[in-house]
Amino acid sequence: MKRLVIRTPRKMLIIGAVFLVFGASLLLRTTGYVEGTFALWPLALVLFGMYLLYRVYFRNGYESNVFSGLFLILAGAFLLLSNTGLFDAEFRHIWPLFMLFAGISLFFYGLKKEGTAKMRMLIPSASIIILSLVFMLFSLRIVSMSFRRFVIMWWPALLVFAGAVLVVLDLVNGRLGRRKN
Repeated sequence: MKRLVIRTPRKMLIIGAVFLVFGASLLLRTTGYVEGTFALWPLALVLFGMYLLYRVYFRNGYESNVFSGLFLILAGAFLLLSNTGLFDAEFRHIWPLFMLFAGISLFFYGLKKEGTAKMRMLIPSASIIILSLVFMLFSLRIVSMSFRRFVIMWWPALLVFAGAVLVVLDLVNGRLGRRKN
């Protein structure tokens, strides 16, 4: 009778990642940055996100879990930092960070795609990342003018950017067309 053996690829990676996460969380607790065990609840998000990524990259899981896994890891790390008091800010000032997490997660999800599907993911993700950084400038009050005033003043820059992108795309397509002939 054959015995069923379940193999776990990359055991050292999994064990190392678990040690890193739990060791860092215990250090936060023993050094006094986190009081109480409940403040460490975001570790569940980080670990579940790591599990989702493991399933995608090593077990041929659903590739849509790349976005979910990265978002959970980034959000969990952020919430853990927030619970430690190392990152003390009001939500109204830091909401663009969640947009940034989504953009970064979507970017890495897009890297897993091929061909035109890759570009369909990378362009929106880059746009989300750029928008979140712009919003962060205003929510953290790095820029002193109001967002409304900024939009009124700088909206023509979108036309300039769109025109430049169209010109570059046309030039690239023209070169590719000439190479084929």
